[in-house]
This record gives sequence, C-alpha cells and structure tokens, in this order.
Amino acid sequence: MNSDTALAKEDDPESISGQKAYIEYSKNVHAHSPAVQRLLDLSEDYVPGAERAFIQKGKPAVWCSGYNWEPAFLYSLGITPVSYGEMGRYSTREDMLVAEDFYQFPVETCSMVKCTVGQWHKRRNKGTINRILGSSSNCEPFNLAWEVMREQGYDVFNNEVIYRGPTVTGERLEQLIMFTVGQMKDAAFWLTGSREIDEGRLKTEIARKNRLLGKLKAVLELRRSHPFYMKTLAVILTLNVGLNNYFGKPEDYEEAVDELLGELRAAKVSERDLRDVIPLVWAGGTGQEFGVYESIDLAGGALLGLRSVPFRFYREDVPPLESLARWVYDNSSAGAGVYARNVLESEVERLGAKGVILYGYIGCSFASIDREMWRRYFHEKGLPCLNLEGSFQTGSPSGQVLTRVRAFVEMLAAGRARPAVKIPPARSA
Repeated sequence: MNSDTALAKEDDPESISGQKAYIEYSKNVHAHSPAVQRLLDLSEDYVPGAERAFIQKGKPAVWCSGYNWEPAFLYSLGITPVSYGEMGRYSTREDMLVAEDFYQFPVETCSMVKCTVGQWHKRRNKGTINRILGSSSNCEPFNLAWEVMREQGYDVFNNEVIYRGPTVTGERLEQLIMFTVGQMKDAAFWLTGSREIDEGRLKTEIARKNRLLGKLKAVLELRRSHPFYMKTLAVILTLNVGLNNYFGKPEDYEEAVDELLGELRAAKVSERDLRDVIPLVWAGGTGQEFGVYESIDLAGGALLGLRSVPFRFYREDVPPLESLARWVYDNSSAGAGVYARNVLESEVERLGAKGVILYGYIGCSFASIDREMWRRYFHEKGLPCLNLEGSFQTGSPSGQVLTRVRAFVEMLAAGRARPAVKIPPARSA
C-alpha cells in the first residue's frame, strides 16, 4: 500500500501521508456521524466525479473559482462549476516545476497558481474539461495563468475586475452593478451562445443558496454545544468548499447537511467538552496541508468560526442577475482587509474565541500583508494569533509548522491568561 493511500495507525494519526489518506482517516474519526462521512465522500469525489461525468456522459462543466456568483449562475445553465482550487490536493512539487520551468513562472509566484497551472498542463488535449471561467479580481499571477492556458488551447473567458471603493454608493454603485450584470450575460453567451438567462432557474439556485446558508448557520450554532462533533478537516471542507459549490452535487450536498443537522440536534451535550474546548477562529483559505488541521484537533482546539464563510444572504426581491451582482459588491470592497478583520472580530466576540489562526499560501504577498495587519491588531487587543504560511500542493507540512500549531493551541489551553470563556448553549436551530 503506497504512502498516498496508507491509513494512519489507530494510535498514531501523524503517520498519515497524503491528502486521500487524511480524508479516509477522517472518515474513521467520524464513525459516529454518517452525515460527516457522506460530506467527506462528496469532497473526495468532487473533481474526479465532475471529470468522469464530463468525459463519460457529456455533462457540461467549467473550471472556475467556485465561489461568489459563479456556482448559482452556472448551475442555472445546467453546467457544473469545478473549483480549480481543489486541484491542489492532487498537485506535487513536480506540478510547480512545470509552471516554473516550462511556463517560466517566477519561483516566488504563489504556490496555488503554480499548482493549478501544472494540473491544467497535465490535462491538455486529454478530452477532459477545457473551459476556464477566470476572474481578473483574483490576482495578477492568475491573470497571467488565464492567458498562458488560452495559448495552450483552453477556452478561456476572463471577467473584468470587480472593485468597489469604501465610499461608493448611490448612482455609481448602481452603474457598477449593471456593468457586472453585463459581464454575466457575456459569460452566458460564451457558454451557451445566448445572452438570455432563464430567470426562473436562476431564482431557484439563489433560493437554494439562501436555504443552505441558513442551514449551515444553524450547524455552526449547534457546534457551539458540540465543539468536537466535527473535526477540523471536515469543518473546513464542508464550509470553505462545499457551501460554495456543493461539491458539484447540490442535491446530495443538501441532503447530507440536513442529515448533519438532525445528528447535531439529537446529540447529547457533553459538559466536559464545553469545559475543555479551546474555541478558535480560522482566517484563511483551504490549504492542502491537512496535517495542520489534525494538529489543531490533537491539541484540543475546535474550529468554531471561519472568516471566509459567507454570512450575507442573497436578495430575492430583485432580478436574479442583479441579486448576484449586489451580493458580490456587498462582500467585495476596497480596503477588504479591514472589512475582513471586522468579520473576524465579530466571530471572536460571538464565540468567546481563545485565539485566531491566520493561514495563507507561500508566495501570496497580498494576503500575507493582510494577515500581518490582523495579527498586530489582535495582538494589541490581547488576543493570541498564529500566522502560518503553507504550501498549496500535497505533502506533509513541515515539522516546524506542526510544532507551532500544537504549541499555540496547547499554550491557550495551559496558560488561560484570560478568564475561561463559557460557551453559551446553542439557540434553537
């Protein structure tokens, strides 16, 4: 059995090697929860399943960021959104070298971009998904990636930058919204040959998104009384990924979420868990160093809040394309680092969090600046923060990273410099 599929020894989870093995291990850890196991299955099969459906059944699919307005929009067109960010769990150092050596990406370029380019390179002319819905708002290295892949035969559509200054309201905001609606219609034409949108289907998708936002808010609230019911990896995958794109299977994802809600409502509250838990807030993307998540669990931490999970509902009292555009501009603004910090602070206060873990990818200079600003801000307020920079590709995190994570959580558990926070019981969900 190779290292990528070998499971850890029952008493030695740190012997896990490979992302697939981490997910299989997590299924064993969640033997008490069929719902969590089902969610992990959906996550594991997200990219392979979408590619199989495309190749074997002709099911339309598009590579995209997999969040913001794209999933609801694409599902309404009968197209599966496939998050290129999820390709990181299949990437290796060799994929990064393809980006550096073959495409001449600078070594210091973000590891996420290089992994994605390397994965697309492997798929050239293989009969799999060949359309890429890019976004100029991501970052300049990704803007370069879209152009490079276009030259390699991929069919690429790149949206214009979505940018709203902190004081932009009124007529100027309405102009931006209408501009973005036009961009969506252009994307529809690229995908279907028509700029017309089936508003009924899009309304259905927006209603689905709002319904799931409500259900996952209820899950987060219930986890305050059951902090260890879901371990960190399952939480990250279910909310950071699944809530955005449903792992390519909307109906299956919602059924699993409903099952999880039922389990949490029926679960017995453990006073010991409430006494011992170290509540944490996560600020960052979905890194592929799954050992970081395992280290949090082993040290007694519980990830109860996430900055990147969307909190705003989509409006259902306006035309559906306008609803998507308004949601984007309500959540993406100039000075986003400050706004994101406000969300973090709100989560810390709501949960009585003991600390914040700030996670970003090696080579992403923009995000590293935000993380350092947040770290200093919370440090001045007396809240401990751990600022981590990890790799996007597969592979075990360095021993130094794991040591820092475990030491941070254990410090919070042992020191308890501030009075212990009593986590309020969950409200009726």
